[in-house]
Amino acid sequence: MKKMMVIFALLATVGLSAKTIATVNGYAIDEKEANAFLKIATKGKLTYNRLRKKDKIDLVQRLAVDTLVLKTALKETKKKEQENIIAGYWLRKKASKYKISDKEMKKEYQKNIAILKDKKGKTIPFSKVKEMIRNSMAQKRAVGKMMKKAKIVMNGKVIPSTSSQDTKSKKSMPNNGKHSIYVVKSGNTLSGIAKRYGMSTKALRKMNNMDSKSVLKIGQKLKVPVK
Repeated sequence: MKKMMVIFALLATVGLSAKTIATVNGYAIDEKEANAFLKIATKGKLTYNRLRKKDKIDLVQRLAVDTLVLKTALKETKKKEQENIIAGYWLRKKASKYKISDKEMKKEYQKNIAILKDKKGKTIPFSKVKEMIRNSMAQKRAVGKMMKKAKIVMNGKVIPSTSSQDTKSKKSMPNNGKHSIYVVKSGNTLSGIAKRYGMSTKALRKMNNMDSKSVLKIGQKLKVPVK
């Protein structure tokens, strides 16, 4: 008999955990959500059933905001947008586990200093882009670790998980931030100059603060990597 009472008690607990305590625009707010919130907010000291009536109302009002924002966001964003948000959140979470030293970040900064310019063409200080560099390096490591274990099959054959673009991207960056000047001649094209210096057209544009609509002029001076 005692054993049966324990089983009924457990079933009752499970039933309570899924109990709807309120709704907001028809969306349910259940006791399980309330207890999950209280577990963090009160470090496990309180549960929904132990709250006073006023505190229950305050909690439901708080959860109503979260519920309505989430449900409305899911309703009003396309599936692709949701996937991008989830992927971005997941990658930031994974990247947060990687520690990047100041020495590593400064080395990366120096390697990319030629394209780290503001709108006036001035070099952006390390302190201003430190967090951006940290996040970029950490995310790259997280993705790299994941891709090492990845198995890509194409037309029934396994292909390398590392893209050849990785090698190209290294060539597209100037050496240690140093550059020389190239004077544009008749017949030159941006893609041709970029190819000559082993870099991508996009990287050459960034290095010279040019957009996709920029037109080359004879006699124009361009920054290019030191060969």
